[in-house]
Amino acid sequence: MTVFVDLYTDADTFLHRLDPRVKIVAVVLLSLLALIIGNLVHLLVLLAFVLLLLALGRATLSKTVFALKFVFRIMVMIVVLWPIFDPSGTPVLAELGPVKITEPAIWKGVAMAVRVCCLATVWYILMFTTSQRDLVRGLVKLGLRFDFGLALAIALRFIPTFGVTVESITDAQRARGLELDKGAPLRRSKNYVAVLVPTIVSALRTADMLSLALQSRAYGARPDRTYLRDLKMRWTDALALAVVVTIFAIPAIAKYLLDASL
Repeated sequence: MTVFVDLYTDADTFLHRLDPRVKIVAVVLLSLLALIIGNLVHLLVLLAFVLLLLALGRATLSKTVFALKFVFRIMVMIVVLWPIFDPSGTPVLAELGPVKITEPAIWKGVAMAVRVCCLATVWYILMFTTSQRDLVRGLVKLGLRFDFGLALAIALRFIPTFGVTVESITDAQRARGLELDKGAPLRRSKNYVAVLVPTIVSALRTADMLSLALQSRAYGARPDRTYLRDLKMRWTDALALAVVVTIFAIPAIAKYLLDASL
C-alpha cells in the first residue's frame, strides 16, 4: 500500500529557499494570468514556463506522476467533450444530427486543457517546494488568523493520515472475508458501513487526543504569540516577486488598458 502523506519534496533549490509569501503571491498571479490569456500559443508559452519551474523544483518523479495524472485525465476529457458541446465556428469537420464538430471548437478545447494544466501545475509547484509549516506560516503572515492557520495545518496533516486509516481498515475487513466490491450497489453500500463506522470512531478518538494536547499546552491562554522561526524577506525574495509581478502586469496591461488580443 503506497500513500503520499505529503507532496513536499525536501531539496535545496532556489524555489525551496524562497519566502513562502512570495510563492503564494506568485502562484495566485500566475493562476490569474492563465485565466487572462486565451490564445493557445501564449498559453503554451506560459505552460512551458510553469513546467520549467516544476523541473527546477526537483520534485520526485513518483510524486509528479501521482499529482499530474489526475490533471491529464481532466485535460483529455476537456479536449474530447468541448467540441461536442460547442458547435460554433467553421469549418465543420464532422456532423451527426445536432452534434457538430468544428475546427475552432477543437482548438478552444485544446486551449482550455492547457489552461487547466497551467492552473493545476503552479499550485502543485507550491506544494512540492513548501512544507506545511512554512505554507501555514506564510498565510498567517499575509493576514490569515492564527486559529484558521492552525486548522489548515491540522487538515493538511491529518487528511492524508485518515486516508491511510481508511485503507488499513478496508484491508482488515477484506482479510476477514468482507467482499466490498461484489453484489448489487445497495449491498455494496451496506458493506462499506463496516469501514465507515471504525473510521468515524478513529477520527473522533484522534480529535479528542488532539484537543487534550492543545489544552495541555495552554493553547489560547494568551492573545500574543511568539515563533521559533520567523519569516524575513531577503533581496532574492524581493527580486523574485518583482519578476513575477512584471510577468503578470505586462499581459494584464496589454489586454485591459491597450485592448490587445491575448
